[in-house]
Amino acid sequence: MIVVASTVMVFNIFNMDNSDQKVILKEQAFNEIKELCKKFQNDSGSSNSEVKALLKELTFFWETEKKNKFGFQ
Repeated sequence: MIVVASTVMVFNIFNMDNSDQKVILKEQAFNEIKELCKKFQNDSGSSNSEVKALLKELTFFWETEKKNKFGFQ
């Protein structure tokens, strides 16, 4: 049985007009996603190409959600 641990992230709400804040948040998100992918790969024994395929599936899902006007835009 494969058990996937979930991560809960808490974000503070603040003004996103500052481009430096956006850059910092993007870097943090990138690092967190990278660590989640590494953990998934280690826990599941997936190859690099399997992790890339998963990310592509998520991207496709995200684009579908945007087209349907659901989720983040």
